[in-house]
Amino acid sequence: MIILDRPFQVGDKIEVGKYYGEVIHIGLRTVRIITPGDSMVSIPNTEIVNQSVSNSNAGENNCQVITEFFLDVKSDLAKAKAIAIQAAKISPYTYLNKPITVVMKNEYHRERQVVKMNLKAYVLDIRFEFAYMSDLVQRVTKELILGGIFVINPDRQEPNEDD
Repeated sequence: MIILDRPFQVGDKIEVGKYYGEVIHIGLRTVRIITPGDSMVSIPNTEIVNQSVSNSNAGENNCQVITEFFLDVKSDLAKAKAIAIQAAKISPYTYLNKPITVVMKNEYHRERQVVKMNLKAYVLDIRFEFAYMSDLVQRVTKELILGGIFVINPDRQEPNEDD
């Protein structure tokens, strides 16, 4: 079914269950992927046929990269959005022929309300997916701090007022 349907091809970045990586081999019994941690995983074709498969790039060189930032709810969100978009526009890894978007969502972490900002942009070449994500984190975080907007760690326990 995988060979006939062609839901992905060698070179695509796919996610199957808990595994994500680049397809390096499609065989009659297994599909092999290389994970971001440089591990080779063989996934039985029966597992692939019986569950959803996400394909990040569908045969193209570029793919969408989502970079998450957590902001205090009192932050200037319009300013944060503008900073994120500008940072993506000037990154040397950005594929500018596709849209750059920012999506914000209220979330609760450890009983603390935060705004989760997702910067969605496309990397020129899927091989640079994680270098691109690192570049965006560095650029956006630096500019947010310079702009008086602080990125928070939603998993960090805040100190008590009595501490």
